[in-house]
Amino acid sequence: MRILYVIDSMTKDGAESQLLKTLTQFTPDRYEVFVVLSRAEGERIGELTSLKCVQDVTTLSGESNRMKLLEKAFTLGGIIKAVQPDIVHSWLWYSNFLCGVSRRFGLLRKIPFIASQRGDYHARYGKFRLWLTEKLIYNTTDCLLTNSEQIQHHLLQLYPHKRIISIPNLLELPSEVWTQKQRESSEAKLIISVGRFAPEKGHRYLIEALSLLNKNYGHWRCKFLGDGELESELRALTAEHNISDQVMFPGFCEDVFSELLNSDLFVLPSLHEGSPNALIEAMGIGMPCIASNVGGIKDLIENEKNGISIPSQDSVALEAAIHRMLTEPEFARELGKNARKTIRQRFNTDESIQKLEEVYQSFAK
Repeated sequence: MRILYVIDSMTKDGAESQLLKTLTQFTPDRYEVFVVLSRAEGERIGELTSLKCVQDVTTLSGESNRMKLLEKAFTLGGIIKAVQPDIVHSWLWYSNFLCGVSRRFGLLRKIPFIASQRGDYHARYGKFRLWLTEKLIYNTTDCLLTNSEQIQHHLLQLYPHKRIISIPNLLELPSEVWTQKQRESSEAKLIISVGRFAPEKGHRYLIEALSLLNKNYGHWRCKFLGDGELESELRALTAEHNISDQVMFPGFCEDVFSELLNSDLFVLPSLHEGSPNALIEAMGIGMPCIASNVGGIKDLIENEKNGISIPSQDSVALEAAIHRMLTEPEFARELGKNARKTIRQRFNTDESIQKLEEVYQSFAK
């Protein structure tokens, strides 16, 4: 089967990681893969081109990065005509939209078009962008894939006649399991948050919560793993709250699991999410976790059973949850143990790949 994937770029973010994990499972005797990067190459392009099933990678942006959307749509149409794929499968909003434009212009007319929605578009976007999403993504795809049952159910309510399928993220966990650290009385508890520094990740609310925590429990440190456009703003916010000495910004980390295993608590204060890899990985190794009760997180956390869920943008509730986790170690340990059970039950890479291949095969000529 010949598949053409379209994705914005090959960066270190979640969707890109999931595509790489997917293609690692494909053998060249069964799949010929062509990839179009619709915006930029990204730092992980070398990993992509080294995969045996990948035949060719094309970047639409070029060095000038000024190619207009319609130019890209027609360029994509030319690539599709040259490659003659059995399926076009796009990932992320911009690439989904680009493929939708190509289909509207008849450039994708006879080829099955699958779009992967990795986040909660209805929580993230305003009316105009949602209108564009409906007209040029939802109405043009033959199948819509999501990684969250919550989002799948919501979309099915809006589009009951659309083929919408939920496939859990592919997951690779280390053999080591999180254990509660027996820290010295003088050693601070370590809180960790993982994610790019973007508004929707809600880091500012965690910083505000930490400022409140400092008044009730001062024996903590916090690491923000990641990078992004808001880093300077977040650093300034920690200074404003006089907690810069306790908050660290070490940047993007290649070995996230080693950081998680040496921390005491994981926090994800997002405003909206699909099925976040960082939370799944933290729960998967048995960490106690706190996360906003939004989007696909509702599929993962049962409040006070396998984690604590809090309202998004609520620094007071977040501070109370952190304080409880840090001061009730037996409770935190039990939540972590239950979190690991949840992830082991719900995520199976072989089953997810099989489900994806079944979708592909359903479009086979």
